[in-house]
Amino acid sequence: MHSINPQDFVCGYCGKNVGSHTGYFNDSNQTTKIYICTFCGMPTLFFEGRQYPGPLLGRSIQKLPADIEQVYREMRDANKNSSFTAVSLLGRKLIMHLAVSVAGAKEGEKFIHYVEHLKKSGYIPPNGDKILEYIKNLGNEKNHEIKIGTKDEAEKILKFIEALLIFMYEFPSEFPEENK
Repeated sequence: MHSINPQDFVCGYCGKNVGSHTGYFNDSNQTTKIYICTFCGMPTLFFEGRQYPGPLLGRSIQKLPADIEQVYREMRDANKNSSFTAVSLLGRKLIMHLAVSVAGAKEGEKFIHYVEHLKKSGYIPPNGDKILEYIKNLGNEKNHEIKIGTKDEAEKILKFIEALLIFMYEFPSEFPEENK
C-alpha cells in the first residue's frame, strides 16, 4: 500500500463520504487507482473517470414493506453498479408496488392507472405528478425502445422515490397518533 494523491468519494460499501490517500496504483497508468475506505477498509477502484463500486445513493428507509424494500434496494444496487437502465425500469416497477400498497390500486391494471391512483391518493407532492410522468415515460422508453439509461436519469428517479418512501412509510410511523 502506498501514499497516493488524496481522493474524496462516497464508499460503495458503507455509504460514508470519505477521503483517502492510501491505496494502490499501476506505475504505467497513473489514472487507475484503488483507494481504501478510511471507514470500512474496503477497496474502491477509479478507472477512466468512473468509480467501482459506485456510491450507494439514497438511504435506508424505516418501515417499508418487504417487497417495496427489496425493489428499492435493487434500484440502489443497480445505480451503484452503473446499471442506469435498470434503475429506470425498477423505478417504474416500484411505482406499481406503491400504488397497490398505499393507494388502493388493483394488481394487473395498466400502468397509467397506477399513476392515477397515486395522484389521487394525496401522497404525491406538488408537481410530483410531472415527475411520475417523467418516470413512466423513461420506463416506457427503456422498455420499448433501444435506449440506454443515463446516470442523471437514474439519480433523479432515485431521489424522487426516496422522498416518496419517506413520506409514505417512515414519517407516518414516527407520528402514529396523528395517523388515526
